Amino acid sequence: MRVYVEVVLINNLAVDALIVYAVMLARRRKVHKLRFLSAVALGAAVATAYPVLPEWACILVRVALAPVMCAIFDRYGKFSDYITSLALFCALTFALGGAVTGMSHLLGVDLGGYLILGVVAFASVMLLFAVRCVVRSRGRTCRKICDATVSVDGADFAVEALCDTGNSLTDAVSGLPVIIVSERLACTVDGWHGAGRVRNIEGYVELVTVSGRASLPIVKVDGVCVRGKVTKAYAALSERNFDGYEVILQNTMF
Repeated sequence: MRVYVEVVLINNLAVDALIVYAVMLARRRKVHKLRFLSAVALGAAVATAYPVLPEWACILVRVALAPVMCAIFDRYGKFSDYITSLALFCALTFALGGAVTGMSHLLGVDLGGYLILGVVAFASVMLLFAVRCVVRSRGRTCRKICDATVSVDGADFAVEALCDTGNSLTDAVSGLPVIIVSERLACTVDGWHGAGRVRNIEGYVELVTVSGRASLPIVKVDGVCVRGKVTKAYAALSERNFDGYEVILQNTMF
């Protein structure tokens, strides 16, 4: 019995973690570790104890657990944000429950047996995979990517660039626009990342993201060509790669 309870608790922890993470992923929200772990631990503990709770407590759990977990795992600027996360959390939970029931009938697995834990784990992973695919597909549909050429010391680099209306970065001294370059592209340009250190740094630019503030080194480029328009600019060298593009253009370049 003790082993069964421990297995169920671990399974509930994993399932709750995947559902909460799927909500945060779908809403493109930053995961706050302490909040995340607190919500997952609460949900798993209550779900594990649920079969032995009295009827009044079961009713309370069904009514209050989801709203309480949603209130814990994220910070909300507006009440509508909370309602959106709560609705998505409930929808994913019901979707997972339906998937588990369907798979159990299809495979002939007893809902009260040990094998159902594996079915739940598999269905949870598939749910997270589906959410990731939807988010990625939606992002690619909404964003605008174009071909561009970045010229550095007489060498031209053909890249795919994101037209980001939110990038208004400029060099504080010259006033020239600043593009953001992925680590992958930076590593192909001599003098940027290839030698393990960046040479010819002409300053730094402050960048605000969902993860916080970052200070990126900037280097001069000969020009950035977008649809036949050439613009002198600086390049801010990022320490990460981007999904589907190498450069983030400044909003005056397109």
